Amino acid sequence: MPTLEENIENYLLDFQKNVPKETQDVLNNAIEKLKESKKLSKALKVGDKIPEFSLSNHDRKIINIKDIVEKNKYTVLNFFDGSWSPYSNLQLMALQKVASQLKILNAALITLSPQTQDKSLYLFEKHSLNFDILYDKNNTIAKEFGIVYTLSDEVISTYDKLKVDILEANRNGTFDLPSPATYIVNKNYEIIYAFVDENYRKRCEPKTIIDVIKKDMINKR
Repeated sequence: MPTLEENIENYLLDFQKNVPKETQDVLNNAIEKLKESKKLSKALKVGDKIPEFSLSNHDRKIINIKDIVEKNKYTVLNFFDGSWSPYSNLQLMALQKVASQLKILNAALITLSPQTQDKSLYLFEKHSLNFDILYDKNNTIAKEFGIVYTLSDEVISTYDKLKVDILEANRNGTFDLPSPATYIVNKNYEIIYAFVDENYRKRCEPKTIIDVIKKDMINKR
């Protein structure tokens, strides 16, 4: 079974074959500029504690993170940009494949996105997901985690050409997005693993999540 990284690499190969070089250059340059900006230098890291929050899910049910953290030994929080992103789709499908393993490990899986609930419900049903997609309106929680950035005018124009409508997806009048991020939290709200990357094409490998939790469980014996 291919890894998430391999699936992303295969998608990128097709993308590079079929998309004009000038379009690719704009997107590649945007990634490099975000790295240079050190925008994510203040993102929450291992040892930090996550804030408490309540958000509605794709079914408009209020989910309180306090209830999740207190009920489970571990909570996995995964931020993604939207259903328009092929990388997010690949990641969510990969997470779905390990959802049952996480449940056995007494670990809850929660995903968060600034896209509207209708978009998330479509995504939830499309991939037959069995974990919540929380509606992080205006990236409120992502901002508390320090992982939000704003698309440049060049990228916005390029996305328009690629038929990606961020304003329609999020309906908040901004071009702010969360960087792909995955956090593993213990019952004390403490982050024991953090994956944050300026390159939105890179995503946390689901196997890594499983391995981190298993290692932490062994260390606590």
